[in-house]
Amino acid sequence: MEGQTFTLPDGRRLGYTELGDPDGFPLFIFHGTPGSRLAHGPDEPVARIPGLRIIMTDRPGYGLSDPQPKRTLLDWPDDVAALADHLDFRRFAVAGGSGGGPHAAACAYKLPDRVSVAILFSSPAPANFAGAAKGLSMGNLVSVVVSKYAPWLRRMLMNRYRKIFLKNPEGYIDAIAAQMSACDRQIMQQPEIRERIKADLREAYRQGVEGHIRDSQLVMTSRGWGFDLSQITVPVHVWYGEQDRLVTKAMAQYLVRTIPTARPHFLPEKGHLLLSDPEIVPEMMKPVLQSRLGD
Repeated sequence: MEGQTFTLPDGRRLGYTELGDPDGFPLFIFHGTPGSRLAHGPDEPVARIPGLRIIMTDRPGYGLSDPQPKRTLLDWPDDVAALADHLDFRRFAVAGGSGGGPHAAACAYKLPDRVSVAILFSSPAPANFAGAAKGLSMGNLVSVVVSKYAPWLRRMLMNRYRKIFLKNPEGYIDAIAAQMSACDRQIMQQPEIRERIKADLREAYRQGVEGHIRDSQLVMTSRGWGFDLSQITVPVHVWYGEQDRLVTKAMAQYLVRTIPTARPHFLPEKGHLLLSDPEIVPEMMKPVLQSRLGD
């Protein structure tokens, strides 16, 4: 789980680690914002599904990955394709939760010949449609407002978040949990989940806040994602827990409405932390396992 690095064609290092079945079908899972390759561990539900070889990556500026200050969402698929070449993957699936969702969508858009299926779970949508921000958690609403009206405040906010976490990790996690639904708070009370979150955020902030700043600029923005979701041709499964207080139902509905290949999975009794829910994960991963049959 400590991870390793791969040198990209432009000389940057990309950090990653692997979980699951080493002989399984490749699945890249993209972490949230902020986050790292340590977002999920070998004892979690997704890592125990037979037939899946899981690759967890650090996006630029997080963990072991070098920063890429001016990156766009459409730069990320190039990094993923380069790592896939290095690992000798011709075809692979992608999945992204929360802030990782837009990055999975970018891969589906830009790499249709390589991505077999994309899983977007608890993912925001571009915040440039009417009603996008209504009902967002305070933290995500601040990100949208800052992006639109005061981008110069972003660094100060991210440094504050980092300082609070490093000073009091338990209190920081409690503050996040307080913004979430009861079902998510129940998951976050589990000691092993709390330890995983702490390890993930320590690694996310290893280099400072550059990764968090750029992710926030790209994901929770009112300016759009820089590509046309309606042009995606890869099968996309959109999973959304209707108790989610960090991402709104309107955003999930927008993804389903705009992506022509999208298949919705709306769960009335679930929240944001879908990939930590053993009841949901096997069903979420079925399309990935099915997609390997065409290879």
